[in-house]
Amino acid sequence: MIKTRIFAVLCFLLFSVVFIFNTESQDNFDIRTIDPTDMVSPSENERAMTAYSIGTYLMHQNRLDEAENFLKEAISLDPAFVDAMDHLGIVYRRQNRLAEAEEIYLRSIALNDRNRVPFINLAVVYRLQGRLNDAFQMYRHVVITHPDDPEGYFGIGTIYYIIDDYDNAMPFFDMAINLYLRLNSALVYNAFLYKGMIYFNTGNYDDAVVYLEEARKGNPNNETIEWALNEMKSSR
Repeated sequence: MIKTRIFAVLCFLLFSVVFIFNTESQDNFDIRTIDPTDMVSPSENERAMTAYSIGTYLMHQNRLDEAENFLKEAISLDPAFVDAMDHLGIVYRRQNRLAEAEEIYLRSIALNDRNRVPFINLAVVYRLQGRLNDAFQMYRHVVITHPDDPEGYFGIGTIYYIIDDYDNAMPFFDMAINLYLRLNSALVYNAFLYKGMIYFNTGNYDDAVVYLEEARKGNPNNETIEWALNEMKSSR
C-alpha cells in the first residue's frame, strides 16, 4: 500500500509539472490573434507592442531564446509594460530560471498589484521551488482580489493536496469546478482529476471512478488516470 501511495504521488506530481507547461502552449497560436483588449495594459509605444507580439508568438512556438530577446526589447522600450514582463516570466520558468522568473513577476506586481497574472505565475514558481507557503499566499491574494477567478481556488486546492490535507483541499476544488463550468473552461478536467485522486487516495473508489472518468474526457491517455483506474479495477 505504501509503494502504491508513493507511486501515485510521483505520477501525479509529474502530471502537475506537465500541466504547468501545457496550459500555456497553443499549437495554433497566430501572431495576428493578439488582441490589445485582452491585455492588462497595452503599451502606447508601437515598437514595444510589435516586439511584444513577436515575443509572444515565439513563446508559444517554444522558441524561448528568441522570445526572450523580443520581450526584453519590449520592456526596454516601455519599462512599465507588465504584459511583456509576465510573458518573460513564463519564458524564464520554462528555461528553469526560476530566480529570474520570480524577479520579473515581482517587478510586474510592483507596477500593477491588481493584475492577477503575475500572482498566479509566481505561485507556480514557488511551487516548483518547494516554497509552498509562499505559493499559498499568492493564490490567496488572487482569491481575495478576484473571487470569480477559479485559478486561485484551484491553486490553493493543489497546495493542500500536496501536503495531504484533503479535507481542506476538497472545498477549494469544488469552488474551482463550479467557476470553471460557469466559464465553460476546459481546465475543469484538471480539477476533476485532483478531486478524483483525493477519493482514490482515501479509498473512496466509487466517487474516484466518477471523477477520474470525467477527467479522462479532457486528459485522454493520461497515465495517472489510467493507472489509478486500473488499480481500482484490479482491487475489486
